[in-house]
Amino acid sequence: MRKPEPGASSDFDTMRKSTPARLGLGRAGPRYTTAAMLALRADHARAVDAVMIEVAPDWPRRNNLLEVHSQALTREDYIRYPELGRRLTDADATRIARLKPPPIRSPFPRGKGLGVRFPNILLCIGDGLSSAAVEKNAAPLLRALTKLLTSRYRLLKPIFIRNARVRIEDHLGEILRPDIVCMVVGARPGLVTAESLSTYVIYRPSLKSIEPDRTVISNIHRGGIPIPEAAHKIATLIADAIRFKASGALLAEKNTRPVE
Repeated sequence: MRKPEPGASSDFDTMRKSTPARLGLGRAGPRYTTAAMLALRADHARAVDAVMIEVAPDWPRRNNLLEVHSQALTREDYIRYPELGRRLTDADATRIARLKPPPIRSPFPRGKGLGVRFPNILLCIGDGLSSAAVEKNAAPLLRALTKLLTSRYRLLKPIFIRNARVRIEDHLGEILRPDIVCMVVGARPGLVTAESLSTYVIYRPSLKSIEPDRTVISNIHRGGIPIPEAAHKIATLIADAIRFKASGALLAEKNTRPVE
């Protein structure tokens, strides 16, 4: 065996302490040690539970959210048929339509000027692929976002969508016609954490929207992007989307275009 270079062990220990990745676990013959294998199985079980266990029935009410449901009526249907998670039920689509704000009328007489129009923003939470992430981090992130946005925009009633896929944003946009839909969703859990959120921002979504129309900020949790920092990133993203009238790939193109 090659003799390790001076300081190599110290460098490896520093690297191992800087990441949650599994490094230097050791082995018993050709296998992991018992402790490492048990830890791996426990983390895997937590990830499976985060996907399959639903957000508590009273969680939306406790956080002042209107609860609606996708067409995936069970968790099993949600996992097996992703397209069902992209549309609201007919009954909930009708309920959501009642939230559509009336047009803002100018306070000035005709020909005397225009009223100020505040962009409409819909903040929503979807359980997605991790109930643990939603129950742990979604409410604090929603509160932080509301505080940052409320003075600049017209915020619609926030909602919670059970068994939601990201593209349900498009159905919401088709019904309510907001300027921005900002969806906070439980991210696919891994073996490091099941508490990570992702946020998808899209400008004026409709059923014709496609995936490159969305901008995502992910890895929002205690060991990733902290909630206060994530809220500021999302608020800045929303401001850019309003300014450039775009999100996703088009926003990235406009945001990096040299000033003429």
